Amino acid sequence: MDSVVLSDYRSQGVGGKLIDARYDVIRKLNLRGLVAGSIPIDYSKVANHVTIEQYVRDVIAGTRFDTNLSKQLRKGFKVHGLIPNYTTETSCGGYGVEIVWDNPDYRPLRRAYPAAVPARMPVIRQVPAPLMPRTA
Repeated sequence: MDSVVLSDYRSQGVGGKLIDARYDVIRKLNLRGLVAGSIPIDYSKVANHVTIEQYVRDVIAGTRFDTNLSKQLRKGFKVHGLIPNYTTETSCGGYGVEIVWDNPDYRPLRRAYPAAVPARMPVIRQVPAPLMPRTA
């Protein structure tokens, strides 16, 4: 699910509140985390002389700011890779960035069954009586 903050409401914390709301739902449902795609919307400013790989490395290192990706990294997302042909958006050259947030509160559920399943009980079958009576 994509979420976009209208330009009139940017830089007012709306995007951060949307992310926090998602985190709250993930925690309440005890999910492991969230995988998402991020559009590096400022990449077009340097695309003529910087590769997308270098651009993302710079954003991760904090030496370059991207209006979208930098904020998501500050919210705890980690970059896991690039997604070519992610969007028709020209500002990012069509690239998306795979980002992942791991829920620090995730607790694996206890098994409802024992770890070792007991061996199957043998099946006892009755042997049918012979169809023909025995003759002596």
